[in-house]
Amino acid sequence: MNLKNLCGLYSETIIVILLILSLYLTSLESYLLFHSIVELVSIIVIVAVFLITWNSKKYLKNSYLLFIGISFFFVAWIDFLHTLSYKGMGIFPGNDSNLPTQLWIAARYMQSISLLIAPIAMGKKFNYQKVLAIYFAVTSLVIAVIFKGYFPDCYIEGSGLTTCKVISEYIISLILIGSATLLHRHKDEFDNKVYSLIMASIVLTIFSELTFTFYIDVYGFSNLVGHFLKLFSFYLIYKAIVVTSLARPYDLLYRELKMREYDLIKKKKDQDDLLETLGLVNKILRHDVLNDLNIISLLIENLKGRMDEKELDLSENAVAHSLKLINEMKDFESLIRVRELMTIDLRLLALEVSQEFPANIKVSGHCSVKADSGLHSVIGNIVQNAIMHGGAENINIDIISDGEYCEMHISDDGSGIPDKIKDRIFDEGFKFGKSGHTGLGLYISKKIIERYGDISVEDNIPSGATFIIRFFNNESNKEFKENFIQK
Repeated sequence: MNLKNLCGLYSETIIVILLILSLYLTSLESYLLFHSIVELVSIIVIVAVFLITWNSKKYLKNSYLLFIGISFFFVAWIDFLHTLSYKGMGIFPGNDSNLPTQLWIAARYMQSISLLIAPIAMGKKFNYQKVLAIYFAVTSLVIAVIFKGYFPDCYIEGSGLTTCKVISEYIISLILIGSATLLHRHKDEFDNKVYSLIMASIVLTIFSELTFTFYIDVYGFSNLVGHFLKLFSFYLIYKAIVVTSLARPYDLLYRELKMREYDLIKKKKDQDDLLETLGLVNKILRHDVLNDLNIISLLIENLKGRMDEKELDLSENAVAHSLKLINEMKDFESLIRVRELMTIDLRLLALEVSQEFPANIKVSGHCSVKADSGLHSVIGNIVQNAIMHGGAENINIDIISDGEYCEMHISDDGSGIPDKIKDRIFDEGFKFGKSGHTGLGLYISKKIIERYGDISVEDNIPSGATFIIRFFNNESNKEFKENFIQK
């Protein structure tokens, strides 16, 4: 603890001691004045708590503090009536001790039950206006019941506290113990200092209630001690919320932001772990399925002399379909795993892809772009479609750069794409013809490319199709880059 904090602690301790001494001396001269001061100070503190929490409800996401601020505001209203009705004030008819004692019990029930409900409300969104309306209705009903004479007697002149009052104080203490237990379970959701202050406030309130179980005179010593304990319990609530919000206005908000950041990091880690697991499963499945397909292919070769042409076609189509599914699984993995963009030499990548297919593939031009490893799957998928579905024998991959954009044109001499489906070939699940398979290949390719460019298709002359992949230049298209990062 530094010198400044130490001096502040000593100053606060001295002020508290002087306050206790002043209030005690006041009680010797006029207990009624002492009682009025203690109650009014407590009420002012609670009103301050309410104003702070209510006006910061949009930013302070700790529902416990917000709920306490609202509920204690109505507790303060009952305490205010308790103060006005206290014996000797002469404001309400009768001027005995039963009415203020009834109001005291009602306020403490509302306070303890609110502290019990508050931890349950943590982490849940609730309608603040509705909570306000409910507390207003309940408070109005309680006050009406008391002033209409339907509330059980709590104090009888000449004999002291009633059994109902004493039992109520014990019940309230048990409720407070339950609220402290629930609060402790949510300890990690509070700033350490705020948690300690609220917990200490609840403990002092419990001791306060116990002191009110055995007094005979409302001006007696145990009544005096109980009011001191109540004052300090409310002061700790003040320290927990008002001082923290005013003297350190960003601490509560900063804690909320740190908790959100922690949750986001945890969710991101869980997503990364899931993606890693999915990728591993995907690779294992591809490896095992490929091994099986290789065995099937060898068996088909061995059986060619013993099978008719139709059976061979069905077998080969099944193998081709499985290979297509494997490639689409690989492309899908590239789609769900957003990797960091890296600089890729398009010419080298195109030459690498061309080695994987039994066709005459020519590559021309040169350009480097920002992309990810999914680009390899996109080019391979387009080339494979041209060979398998379009019957292409010759494919030209032309790389064009004009400074702002870099383009890759993949042109084939196959059967081309009918005009009526050109606008739909990138749609999810779109199939055309018997060899349409899952209809995911070009859809996945489009989604991969959208991270750093766009893709389109047009007719090739004299025959075939041309797929155009346009890559956005990061320096000349900062808006696109920002949008990509947000995704």
